[in-house]
Amino acid sequence: MPISLETILIGLCLNIVSLVTTSASASADNEDEELVRQCTQGSREAFDSLVEKYYKKIYNLAYRFVGDPEEANDLAQEIFAAAYQNLKKFRGDAKFSTWLFQIASNRGKNRFKYLKRRGYFVNKGKGESDFDKESGGKDIPDYSQNPEAVLAGRQIQKIVQDAIDELEPDHKEIVILRDIEGFSYDEIARMLNLPEGTTKSRLHRARMVVKEKLKKVLS
Repeated sequence: MPISLETILIGLCLNIVSLVTTSASASADNEDEELVRQCTQGSREAFDSLVEKYYKKIYNLAYRFVGDPEEANDLAQEIFAAAYQNLKKFRGDAKFSTWLFQIASNRGKNRFKYLKRRGYFVNKGKGESDFDKESGGKDIPDYSQNPEAVLAGRQIQKIVQDAIDELEPDHKEIVILRDIEGFSYDEIARMLNLPEGTTKSRLHRARMVVKEKLKKVLS
C-alpha cells in the first residue's frame, strides 16, 4: 500500500499522543527527589533504583542518536555514569528527569557527531526487523488492527527515522526530544539552555528539513 507524504508527516508530528508519560507525575517527582537525597548521602541502592526507573527511556533516546543496540547500551551506561558523578551538582531547579535527559541529550549529540565524523552512518542502514526488535523505541500510534495499517505504520516509522538520522546534530537532537520523546517546549528549552522561542523556531526548521528529505524519498 503506497504511503503518502501527508501520512508520514502526520506520523512525524503526532508528537506525543502516546508519549505523555515522559513527563513525570508529581508523586514520581517526589519519589525522584527522595532517591536523589539518598544518593547524595551515599546510597548506591537509591541510584540503582533511578537507573532501573529511567534505563529504558535513556536507552531509547541513545538508540535514536546512534541507531545501534550495542552503541546505545554503551551510551546509556556512559550517561548514567555521568549522572552519578555529577549528582551533587543537581540543585533541584528542574525535575530530575529533565536534568538526566539534558545529560543524555548532550552525550547523545556528541556521540552522534563522533560517529558521523568517522563515517559510521554511511551505508549502514537498518533493516525493519532490527528497528522493530532492537530500538525499544516508541511506535507511531496505531489506530487499527488492520495488517496493512500495521505494516504501513512500521514503514512510516523507518522512513521517518532514516530521515531524522540524516539531520545535523542540533536539528536531530530537538526532533528526538520533541517529536519522539515528547518533551514540552519548556522542558526542551531548559535542557538545551535556549529561549523557548528559539526552541520552537529550531524545531520548525528541523521539521522542514525532514519534510524535504521525505519528499525526495517518495518522489
